[in-house]
Amino acid sequence: MNNCPYCLFSTNTFLSENRTKGYRCPECKQPIPRDYVDKYTIPRANIGLVGFSGHGKTVYLTSLFSNLGKLTNYWGSFYFRSLDDYTHKVLYEQVPMFDNGILPDSTPANFPNPALIFYKTLPNYGDCFLNFYDTAGEVFNDSDQITRAGFFVAKSDVALFIISIKDCNEDRLDEDLSKLLDVYVRSVYDRMNIKLKEKQNLIVVFTKSDLIADQLPSEFVDWLKNGNIHWYGLDLRNKMIEVEKFSVEIDNWLRLEKKCFRFLNLAQDNFASIRFTLISATGFEGQNEIHESLRVLDPFLLMIKNAKPIANDIVVSKSWWKRILGV
Repeated sequence: MNNCPYCLFSTNTFLSENRTKGYRCPECKQPIPRDYVDKYTIPRANIGLVGFSGHGKTVYLTSLFSNLGKLTNYWGSFYFRSLDDYTHKVLYEQVPMFDNGILPDSTPANFPNPALIFYKTLPNYGDCFLNFYDTAGEVFNDSDQITRAGFFVAKSDVALFIISIKDCNEDRLDEDLSKLLDVYVRSVYDRMNIKLKEKQNLIVVFTKSDLIADQLPSEFVDWLKNGNIHWYGLDLRNKMIEVEKFSVEIDNWLRLEKKCFRFLNLAQDNFASIRFTLISATGFEGQNEIHESLRVLDPFLLMIKNAKPIANDIVVSKSWWKRILGV
């Protein structure tokens, strides 16, 4: 079974009008990228972004795409490309603006198209498709809005929980973190009957971490500052091991120093897995490079780990009237 990337309808059949027009989803009738159908053995994953307004979801995603573009200089024959016009606009209009110091606008509440990207020849991993679903932060304020506009995030293989500790109440961090996760878990289960524990992996991304350097252990600050694109090199498997180890360190810090017991227990009890990352999408103020993003690739390494091939072959069928006429 495969899911249409635009409506997430599960099907093993995509309609084919003819060789020139390509494929369409039988449910929403959206054109499906040809590679997405023909290369059905290539691993893929849907990535949903969760977070309140102003915590940096869209900025993080733009920074990630920017850094991946720069890594074509480091990762041999690696490259990536857009699978539709919307994604093409993000990669070739929004990302260059970010590189020139212009931060992207917040995501509108009326859910935009997903960003569909084909990653080719990732070191140690090969090829994969990742579909990114970003939506407005106000959607996560209550159950009704999550049910209406957060469906795509709830159905994703990976949820990126984007949170800025700087924008939380320092004395009520556990409560602020739990508030967002609580309404998300409840809405998804009660309104959509989706059991996150069975299918969704959670990656907590602490954004704007450069702004709380004075609150972080010194080894956390060192980890953050050493995490520019040069750090990732070619051996991604060893880098993945280091990112996994540091996730445990963040978990311990949240539990022992920040006393975020409710949040950690809630997350561990309701998701298939949970990992933690610490990033700065724009870097420490005063650095020489413009947008010296730090550690934005850490969540990406955890994302591609969750990419899996489709279990069954995709069947491509002609429109019903062409089947009847035998054309």
